[in-house]
Amino acid sequence: MKRVYLIRHGDAEFMGRGRGDHGRVLTLQGREQARRLGALLAPARVQVVLASTADRARETAEGMRLGVRLVLEDRLYNAGTFGLMRVLATLDEAVDAAALVAHAPGVPSLVDELAGDDPDPDAAALVRYSYPTATVAGIEFSGTWTDLEGSRLFWADRG
Repeated sequence: MKRVYLIRHGDAEFMGRGRGDHGRVLTLQGREQARRLGALLAPARVQVVLASTADRARETAEGMRLGVRLVLEDRLYNAGTFGLMRVLATLDEAVDAAALVAHAPGVPSLVDELAGDDPDPDAAALVRYSYPTATVAGIEFSGTWTDLEGSRLFWADRG
């Protein structure tokens, strides 16, 4: 069984102050959320973190301090469901647990797509109608990174 933890970046400043949307950085609250996400994910044995190159996603991934390889991927910036899945498909099959830090609406849409027919009720209740910043959803599946066959939402929390 493989697992992927789909994370919407932490709270960020509203405007990029001349740096545009890509340059929006985390607020103090966002940095604290990243630390909490790291604590939540520490027991998960994540082997790699994939993150959008947007400052707020990169800072969230770094702030989680999981001590694993961080791969910054420009294709994750504002990616939709299929774009996120294309990046996940590049993972080596030896990876059993990965985290992905990106943006709404792509991350919430992918969670909805992969939740399966029998999601954990508490996890589903947490992400069904809202996916605020620093929300993480755990998806487990029996397939490969290219097909995520038999996927199921098994856990969700907020950093």
